[in-house]
Amino acid sequence: MAKGSSIVGSVALGGVLVALVLRATTLHSVNGAPLVYRVVSNVNDLDAVEGLAPPGRAVELWVKQRNFKEGTDDASDPFAWCAWKNGGNAVRIGVTTADAGGVWRLSDLRHAGTTVMLFPPAPGGDRCLGGLYTQLLPRACDQPGVNCSAWDAPTLHWLNVRKLRPNIGAVAGSVSRAEQTAAAVADGPDDGPGLGPSDVVDVDENGIDTTARGYTIGQRVSWRCGSGGTAACPSVTIHDASTAISTDPEFPFVLGTIQGHRTGGSFIAAAAIPRGSPVGFSVNVNVKFRGMLDVNLGCDRARFFDFSLAKVF
Repeated sequence: MAKGSSIVGSVALGGVLVALVLRATTLHSVNGAPLVYRVVSNVNDLDAVEGLAPPGRAVELWVKQRNFKEGTDDASDPFAWCAWKNGGNAVRIGVTTADAGGVWRLSDLRHAGTTVMLFPPAPGGDRCLGGLYTQLLPRACDQPGVNCSAWDAPTLHWLNVRKLRPNIGAVAGSVSRAEQTAAAVADGPDDGPGLGPSDVVDVDENGIDTTARGYTIGQRVSWRCGSGGTAACPSVTIHDASTAISTDPEFPFVLGTIQGHRTGGSFIAAAAIPRGSPVGFSVNVNVKFRGMLDVNLGCDRARFFDFSLAKVF
């Protein structure tokens, strides 16, 4: 009986591996452009990127950034773009090669000479200071700079961080042309007091895979609070569970984040608003972004946004 179970397990694992390879092949059968499915930020900065590309091809990763004023798609609190950084020119931050399975990785980017901040330095409300939009633009080449694929990021239409009540924070927004996209609101990392798992909920998220049945690939989707929208807006209770003997790590602001991924490009948009009350122990933002929850999970948790206190590579 034990032997039979072992055989079934091996067949199932083989089926999973074949499915992942076939999916990788399908994703890149048209134009050979890379896909980003995992991003790691440590101490507010981009630290690692992982994705799929045609095996053996050189992969360049470029970045473009601009600020924005968080807001909605109506006149009550209008969303607005601010100027591009670096005159709108993309900056190359790394080069690597896709392995035989089509996986490519860039690691330890914080110490590679070009630091890319992914989160705003402070809450900004309706000022450009409070919103930061980052495009991750990978391209596959025969060799660096030679015969490269075109990059193409999804479109962020708007992002709004607000308080539904004085102690309830929420994020809403709209994205189009994404294969996978997700939104989250957080007032702190997923770790509770004592730096371990906790029943204190600091993050709420909602993800959409437009390649799944029932959607049209790349269709416009939205997260709204109340009626309408493709999905409900993520919301979280704003609180500080610190006590006299145990500190609860929290962000010094309420953070709303939307990520979008498609073959040829990704974006991460983040905006911050004031918490409304000071916190006893504030922390920097460390998070794993995941666009696809069924590819190369490893020891990651199956979440679109995995905010943590400790560094994770």
